[in-house]
Amino acid sequence: MSQHPDWFRRADAAILQHLSAERPTYVALVANRLGMPTDYAQRRMDRLVEDDLVEPVSAEVVYRITRRGEQRLAAYTDREGTPEPGLVAGN
Repeated sequence: MSQHPDWFRRADAAILQHLSAERPTYVALVANRLGMPTDYAQRRMDRLVEDDLVEPVSAEVVYRITRRGEQRLAAYTDREGTPEPGLVAGN
């Protein structure tokens, strides 16, 4: 049984990994770096915000990972390994 919520995807872990390693950035840049469609990355980012794993840091909607997001990412990578870039929608 997974220790992650049912809604949490590999793509979410990849987004958290990217935000953990980079400065706050726009969702379009995250999508580009991870090989995701921008609209899919935006939906995943919105879900991560809902669960307080990332937060917007400006009116231009630049995101960064939260402490809770760091903890979720650590739990994910301990169990699943580091998420790979180039993910597709649904992962």
